[in-house]
Amino acid sequence: MQIQRNKLRVTTRTSNDPKIKSHFSIEISVDFDNWTATQKTKLELIIEQSPPKEKPFLPNLADYPEYKHLVLLNIESAANEVFEIVIKRYMMLRRTISNENKINLDKILVERTNTHSHNNKELKNKLKPILTKEKSAAFQHIKNAYSSIFIAIDYYQTRGADIGIKMLSCGLHMLYSGDQRYFKETIKTRSEVATEGGLARKEHYLATKQKICDLINTLAPHEGWTQELDAYKAILPEIKKYMVENNVRRPALSSIEKTLRRWIKNDPIVSAAVRIAKPPTHYISD
Repeated sequence: MQIQRNKLRVTTRTSNDPKIKSHFSIEISVDFDNWTATQKTKLELIIEQSPPKEKPFLPNLADYPEYKHLVLLNIESAANEVFEIVIKRYMMLRRTISNENKINLDKILVERTNTHSHNNKELKNKLKPILTKEKSAAFQHIKNAYSSIFIAIDYYQTRGADIGIKMLSCGLHMLYSGDQRYFKETIKTRSEVATEGGLARKEHYLATKQKICDLINTLAPHEGWTQELDAYKAILPEIKKYMVENNVRRPALSSIEKTLRRWIKNDPIVSAAVRIAKPPTHYISD
């Protein structure tokens, strides 16, 4: 029997009318039951050489080696490389549960494609009968990374290659965040597992930043924001609501005003999503 490889295909339909945006569709093909591990890809080796928890902070995502690798590819190839790693890590977690739970977890993974439409509390309730608390946390990193691929393709098409590839890089960071004990291809001792788990518990802000980027895109006027402050004022009440509804603890709700302002001005992910309107051109007649 031929093993079906994981595939993600992006199809774009262009219009001759410049006023009509191009439409694109995404098709995925994943045979979980017949999946088999393959050799590590170049991207996987790049990530493992400098995983997020050990990577020094850089002021721009474009300086990271995974971004430099992905930006050389077209969006379908770049998305497929990230997609393959996401599915591989999902399968490594999947192998630790019963066959019945595997079917239910497969449905949860693919049922939604956008993290911004995703209710964390609802997801946790669905995972309770299937996964332990620790495995549930690991799955949520996988789910966020899986969903970020679709957001990245959307941004690539509507906002440009740079922001799309940065979103893919964000997805990889989410994928490799948190407890790593379920994704080791070699057996570790209990003490090694405990040490790795302790070092990997630091939470990251990427899911919240993705939500902010989505709000920036959704709430922006057609011609773009007049200034960064307008984006900040429009997004602040919505991001507060999101944090309360999803019990987001980091960043702290009490400091989100300062954090959001700082991210819009300086964060390489959030600031890149703010599109400032071009000033009108004035012509002087003779």
